[in-house]
Amino acid sequence: MKHFSFLLGAGFSKPAGYPLAAEINNKFRSLTHKDFMISSSQSAHLIQRGQDQNWLIEKYQYMFVEEFIKFYNEKIIPNSEFHYEDFFDYYNDLNRREELSSDEKIFFDEFKNKYDYPLDHHSLLFDFNRTYNQLVAHFITVEWPLSASILKPYSKQEHAEFLYLLEYLAENYKVHIHSLNHDLLIEKYFHTQTLGNKISDGFDDSYSPYFANITLTANKKGNINPYTHDIRLRRFKNKFDSTFNLYKLHGSVDNYVFNLNNKKYDMIKWAYGINEGSVYKEITTYLGEIKKENFYMDVIPEFLSGTTEKLRHYERTVYYSQIFQRLFQNLINSKHLIVIGYGFKDSKINEYLKTYFLNDSQKIMIVIDVSKPQSDIIDMNNVKFISKSVLDLDIEEVKTTLDI
Repeated sequence: MKHFSFLLGAGFSKPAGYPLAAEINNKFRSLTHKDFMISSSQSAHLIQRGQDQNWLIEKYQYMFVEEFIKFYNEKIIPNSEFHYEDFFDYYNDLNRREELSSDEKIFFDEFKNKYDYPLDHHSLLFDFNRTYNQLVAHFITVEWPLSASILKPYSKQEHAEFLYLLEYLAENYKVHIHSLNHDLLIEKYFHTQTLGNKISDGFDDSYSPYFANITLTANKKGNINPYTHDIRLRRFKNKFDSTFNLYKLHGSVDNYVFNLNNKKYDMIKWAYGINEGSVYKEITTYLGEIKKENFYMDVIPEFLSGTTEKLRHYERTVYYSQIFQRLFQNLINSKHLIVIGYGFKDSKINEYLKTYFLNDSQKIMIVIDVSKPQSDIIDMNNVKFISKSVLDLDIEEVKTTLDI
């Protein structure tokens, strides 16, 4: 079986209404403590202005989010534009430091005095990081894919031509779709006639010991009766054995870490509609009894952020090292690679493209984007740039350029 690879960046999702970095930056610049709620479990989500908040959570947690972003804009980058990933790098570096700049010391001292907060800046940043990442996930998640079939013709789908291209390639190739996006757009297309039952994402529910409950309703003689039902959750098994295979290189807003007694970490897939705090693992004791164990489940979705911070995690063993090994092997095995909507700003991804693909002059890479990315990669001999949106994808042009 021949192999064919794709690499998708944020520009791929934009035509479907998913935000680019600039739009997320604007939302954080204008964010106030009235725009989100933190629950007692520390999960956080956006709310409408005026909607009731959970004031069981101490006020300082809300106010620190607003005031820390304002401090960063006014004191750390007064002459620069806010970027949510640069900001992520900044506060993670700050959290690793014991020594603060004079501006940072003034800010933290004044904040702690104002809200009578007794602990250090590390504790404030620990709480902040948990809230901030969840808000990033909410800004990214335009919609949660529902199990509704999308049949051809794809007249209302923004990526119709992309789906038809996948269909054409499936006749002769095993197709590898590598995405740098955290959103769930490709997962939405799992339900299309093209990809349905023919795609793997490395997660599997076969014999999975992970479960959660979901609340459903039953209508009995006009009475709506809620009831709970347990469902099995998928966990990462590094299994990619379908015609189409999706690799979320930077994680995903529906990836979560389940930690069993600080000994074993598993990556599991969140399912739409499951009840918060209901995830458990079935464990068989040495006596043969089956127990439900509710150990630590992080409320933060597992995805990478930061311009440089994310590079530190590419070799993490739980998920990322395995998914990147898949990328390397797929690039080696593929003669053709199509890159859509990626700006070539990730130094390690660029290095991997050169090492595992472009150094072979017999391979061909097509870059499809509305504007030409500023990168030396674009000028390499085996790279062809097509100035188009993914909406205007021309299958015949792709076939001709790649001679497939």
